[in-house]
Amino acid sequence: MGFPVRFLLDGYRRLLTHPRYGIWVLLASFAYLLSPIDLFPDLVPLLGQIDDVALIMLMVSAGTQWLTQRMAPAATEETGTNTGPTDRHTTQQTIDVDAVSVDEV
Repeated sequence: MGFPVRFLLDGYRRLLTHPRYGIWVLLASFAYLLSPIDLFPDLVPLLGQIDDVALIMLMVSAGTQWLTQRMAPAATEETGTNTGPTDRHTTQQTIDVDAVSVDEV
């Protein structure tokens, strides 16, 4: 992908995951999908459908990321543990186990 496209996609994804504006960007994207005004009208072969499908894919991926971020803090509060990468004060314990072969009868 070229620089401008990557820049736009990264900006859109950052806006979708923003805590304050994310839901508004998601609703505006959904309204864009439903509106008859399009960047490429659906009458243009292939391009009309590609922009809609690309927007749907971005919305789904950013929506699942947003839900994951919202659900992760709730899950750690319920269990009382933090398994994320920000947990720096954990200690790891190594358990040494001897392997034993079992003979089949």
